[in-house]
Amino acid sequence: VVHLAGVIEPPEGMQEEEYEVWISIDEDIPVAATLTSFEIWQAVCEQDQAINIDDFDEDECFEVNPPTNAEMRQALDILKRGV
Repeated sequence: VVHLAGVIEPPEGMQEEEYEVWISIDEDIPVAATLTSFEIWQAVCEQDQAINIDDFDEDECFEVNPPTNAEMRQALDILKRGV
């Protein structure tokens, strides 16, 4: 159970000491590496790219129509108002 303060409390029916032992049971197990957020992000992106390439099927391609001149003018007007 997580409360707003971010403190994790033991499940109902479990003593706090028992919970602390249970939570820290794998602290001494060595890990191959500790990844940074950037390394995790990079690995996920590489997986996504591999999936996209593997799943690519030319028969499923479709043409995207470019925006019309009126749509481009409207987008530019919106951008100009934001600047």
